[in-house]
Amino acid sequence: MTRFGLATTLAGIGALVLGLLLSWLSFDLVGLGLLAVVVLGLGTVARPSALVVSREIQPPRVPKGSPAIAFLTFANRGRRTVPISVATQAFGDQRVRTVIPKLRGGERGSRAYRLPTRQRGIFDVEPVEIIRRDPFELFRRSRRHAETERIWVYPRIVTLRALPTGLSRTLEGPSSETSPQGNITFHRLRDYVDGDDLRLVHWRSSARAGTLLVKHNVDTSQPFTVVVLDQRTSRYSPPSLEGDTFEEAVDVAASAVVACGANKAPVELRLTDGTVVGGPRLADVTPVVDHLTGVARDDAGTLIDQLTALRRSRGGTSLVVVTGALDPADLPHVAALRRRFERLVVVSVDASERPEGARLRFPGVRLVVARNADDAAAAWNHDAAR
Repeated sequence: MTRFGLATTLAGIGALVLGLLLSWLSFDLVGLGLLAVVVLGLGTVARPSALVVSREIQPPRVPKGSPAIAFLTFANRGRRTVPISVATQAFGDQRVRTVIPKLRGGERGSRAYRLPTRQRGIFDVEPVEIIRRDPFELFRRSRRHAETERIWVYPRIVTLRALPTGLSRTLEGPSSETSPQGNITFHRLRDYVDGDDLRLVHWRSSARAGTLLVKHNVDTSQPFTVVVLDQRTSRYSPPSLEGDTFEEAVDVAASAVVACGANKAPVELRLTDGTVVGGPRLADVTPVVDHLTGVARDDAGTLIDQLTALRRSRGGTSLVVVTGALDPADLPHVAALRRRFERLVVVSVDASERPEGARLRFPGVRLVVARNADDAAAAWNHDAAR
């Protein structure tokens, strides 16, 4: 019941009581008239609705800004005409509305409309809600159709050229602990581990050592990239109408993951909050992009913490660090990883008029300073990927 409906009901009861107490027929008629309107309105919304609605969202995964379409299919399974209805559904902190036309008995139809995908994130699209009202706006009745569906609005992917691997110094390539395990180049002997192929057991060395030893082969032709995203709030400008540098940095990080993960090359994502996704055995970057879909600013941890941890890791072919306004104190820690990675790239997304990082240079580190993801892509393709 609406506030107007409650007021009408109370007014009708009050007029009827007052008419009876004062023996005033006019008040009795007014009270009965108001109560009759209330009963008529209640009967209108209490009657079961013959309207049936279903919904399908395609595609369930879209880049930020790309269209995601909701398809509504509806039908009137009764004999009476169903009046015009408004279908509403919650999408994040927004509400999306579409109009369902008047349907005669047995009639059906469909509607398609876009969902707002300007903001990155993982959203639950709530069931379709249809509110029935009586002609006097005294009563409302809500009915929900379809199920809650999840849609992934992942970061915008800009075109980045793949970084050169530089793995052709020798005929078989460099053999080191940073190379992903494979079956191409012999690197060393190691202890047998449950699950190892028995064909790799080196029986002569095992006999001398008194324990099973297997040949540890590596694949020197397969690149492996580590992408580090700085989540610290202090590195980015506050969101405004002009843009959000953190969102632009997430777009750059996702684009770097997709570019470096081409042809199923493994990629690892590290966040300054300590999260690690992917790794040397990852053949599909979809889980990494999925994680970036829901990532947020976080002041737990620092960029130096992650760079220090990488000094104890196996390393790889390329290291890409994506941050906001550049802190010059971070560059020596990046450069210290030159023995672990063959190429070091730092991307600074800084929307200030005179970004400090634009004047910095550091040996062995390729530095890209840009105001947004598009500018970063242009600079990356012109310099970093050469």
